[in-house]
Amino acid sequence: MGTLFILSKQDIELAKDEVLALANAKDFVLDKNLLIIEKKLNLKTLSKRLAYTTKVSKLLFHTGWENLLSSLEAFPWQNIYKNDFCLRIHNLSCKKLPKDFSEKILSGYVWRGVNDPKVNLRDAVTHVELFFTSKIVYCALLLHEIDGGFEQRKAHKRPSLHPTAMHPRLARAMVNLTGISRGRLVDPFCGSGGILIEAGLMGLKPVGYDIDKMMLKRAKLNLEHFGIKSELKEKDATKMRDKVDYICADLPYGRNSKAKELEKLYSDFLDNLRKRLQKKAVVSFPDFVDYKRLVKEAGLKIEKEYDYYVHKSLSKKVVVVGKKGEC
Repeated sequence: MGTLFILSKQDIELAKDEVLALANAKDFVLDKNLLIIEKKLNLKTLSKRLAYTTKVSKLLFHTGWENLLSSLEAFPWQNIYKNDFCLRIHNLSCKKLPKDFSEKILSGYVWRGVNDPKVNLRDAVTHVELFFTSKIVYCALLLHEIDGGFEQRKAHKRPSLHPTAMHPRLARAMVNLTGISRGRLVDPFCGSGGILIEAGLMGLKPVGYDIDKMMLKRAKLNLEHFGIKSELKEKDATKMRDKVDYICADLPYGRNSKAKELEKLYSDFLDNLRKRLQKKAVVSFPDFVDYKRLVKEAGLKIEKEYDYYVHKSLSKKVVVVGKKGEC
């Protein structure tokens, strides 16, 4: 029946596109925060990379509310049962569940469908979940719960702090939105290395450029702290000369910077990006710049964009950028 991804409700659209980019999938079903893909996937690898997905499950069946009990009765539970089990309910609808849809009653169908059943409510090997949406019930077997340890990698917990560093969860999602599966990922404005850290932890080859020697020293300390080998160079992002498949960057900004100076920097970078980019770039802009105009004037195209709230006076626009004429 496929794979069920339970997406973070923090940003469902970004979470969905992150999965689709990594899975290289176009066919899917999205119901509330449930994403279903029927394509065969390497779930072990995928689960280790995702930032805005909370769980990955095997979809056992889906049915209407009215047919749930008969579907539970007919399902071959012995085929998936290992050691012990629990059944959990998640009501994603606006409706109250009928009394006979309690966890105790519904778990009875699993109990009666297996040999030597054992209930384990804390850490069952066979963890069955029922997700109720407005019309459909999705029955799934939990495979992976995802905790990327993002809070432990926030800027203030790294050896070399920089106050404008991006949240690790968003940094990882940006890397994933490029669709890169292996090889080099370049951050031409690497700063203290937040994007490079996430790329390195996912087994990619992080390459960082910056014109600020102090920032490169900070990046080196932070990357070494996490045991990540990287390539760091003092280089101007507006003058890159090498062809690059994948680029991921959180553009530098500052409220005290002159708007014209920032626009000139961004414009020069995007012009150079058009010449050097081979596949995909994901770039974060501060919301106070006209990023759509800048991307268009550079001869690039916006494929996707997302809003990201930083604090009351700043939001960011995360933009997936491609070359015109390419899908």
